[in-house]
Amino acid sequence: MNIRPYKETDKDFLVSLSTRFAECNLMGWRDPQKMEEAQLKIAKESLNDPSPDTEIFVAEEETGELLGFLEVKPHKDFLSGIEQGNIVAIAVSSKGEGKGIGKRLMEKAEEWAHQNGYHQLVLNVFAKNDRAVNFYKHLNYETEVLKMVKEI
Repeated sequence: MNIRPYKETDKDFLVSLSTRFAECNLMGWRDPQKMEEAQLKIAKESLNDPSPDTEIFVAEEETGELLGFLEVKPHKDFLSGIEQGNIVAIAVSSKGEGKGIGKRLMEKAEEWAHQNGYHQLVLNVFAKNDRAVNFYKHLNYETEVLKMVKEI
C-alpha cells in the first residue's frame, strides 16, 4: 500500500467517501440525510477550490485501488497562538477497513506535521462516533474541548 499526494483523477473517489462521515451515531436532532448532503457539499467545495495550504494524501493499493484519504492543513490555536497541524478529514473505504489504512494515514499526518515544524496535531470528531473516538484514543489523542448541546 502506498500513500501519495492527491491527483485530480482521485476526486470522484474522495467525494464518494464523504458519506462515510455521516455513518455514525448522531445527536437525535441531526437529520442523517442533511448530514450526508452537508458532507458531500463540503467535500466538493474542498476539492473544487482547495486552499493553498491544504494537502491531501491518498492511500492506494499496488493494484491502483484507492482505499482512503487524508486532508491536512495548518491551524493556529486561538488561545495559545501555537501553530498546529490540523487533520481536516480522514476516511477509509469499506474495502480498506481493518487493513491498517487509517493508522497509516494518521502516521502520514504525523510525518506531514513533523516536516512542517508542528509539534501538535488537532482534529474534530463527533462525540458519538465511538469507533473513530476509540481509534484516536488508541493513537494517544486526548479530548481537549467538548461542544455541549441542549435541545430546547
